[in-house]
Amino acid sequence: MKSEQSLIEIFSRIHGTRPFGADAEVVPFEGTNLLVSTDSFSEREDFLSALEPEAMGRVMAYGAIADILSCGAKPEFLVQAWNIDDSHDERFYERVAQGVQQVVSHYGAKVIGGDVGTAKEWCWTATVFATCKTPVCRVASQRVDFDLYATGPLGVANAAVFLGRALPEPKLRAPVPSSALFATDTSGGLFDALENFRRVNNGMWLELDAERAVSPEVARSLPPGVEKGWALVGGVGEYELLFAVPAGTPVADADKIGRGGFAAEDACDFRITYGGKVGRMVSPPPDYRAIPREGWLAETAAYWTSLWA
Repeated sequence: MKSEQSLIEIFSRIHGTRPFGADAEVVPFEGTNLLVSTDSFSEREDFLSALEPEAMGRVMAYGAIADILSCGAKPEFLVQAWNIDDSHDERFYERVAQGVQQVVSHYGAKVIGGDVGTAKEWCWTATVFATCKTPVCRVASQRVDFDLYATGPLGVANAAVFLGRALPEPKLRAPVPSSALFATDTSGGLFDALENFRRVNNGMWLELDAERAVSPEVARSLPPGVEKGWALVGGVGEYELLFAVPAGTPVADADKIGRGGFAAEDACDFRITYGGKVGRMVSPPPDYRAIPREGWLAETAAYWTSLWA
């Protein structure tokens, strides 16, 4: 399968869109900005099968809404499309929908309609809408020194998949601060989130404290010989929010995991500190959609090793 990035580039060339600038599409609209984000989920691809149906719905709904939260806004409306199969009865889909509604209601949003079809394997697609006067994007609004924050510890979801355990439910976070310089979510893992920033911010330098970023739960759960840092590379959706504020700005309910700024040169310099070592991020993390599942762990380990080469 082609990589996700290459397909996005093909579609954006044909349709004239500008991807990668923010987690949601930002559309100027009647004196404000309309935020629009679409995400699809399936039981197998998104590791949902070990969850109860309501939990599936909550994970999917929050995953769709996280793109809006990382832009500094709350969701207002959600449109859903169901493609169902014969593997479950109506009660199953009812329970999944109840989980979706629980998350939508938490944010004071509304489900306003959608579509129902059939598929070989069921999947759920949501388009989420919000309005925001000054959305937070992946492109820094100011080129100043910054502190990097995450709304929670990272790596737990990837560790669960490594170990064949049920995917943990994400905590329902508030939007990133409106004062944030730039932001994204960790739907593809921490290093994918860093690549989101590296791709669109020329001259950015960043120092990530990987020891501080990784959850203590990861070290306690992994067997001997499996490096806990791998859990920061993997691409399972955790949906924590990653954002930067001007250096020295106090932030509540988030963990400082790094710092950075901007240099005159165009090249980015992303440094990783871990276990007394200093490495560099010089290439994107693995695109797991383009790798057979049996190769995911080996590719993850190889990428982690490459940081210290």
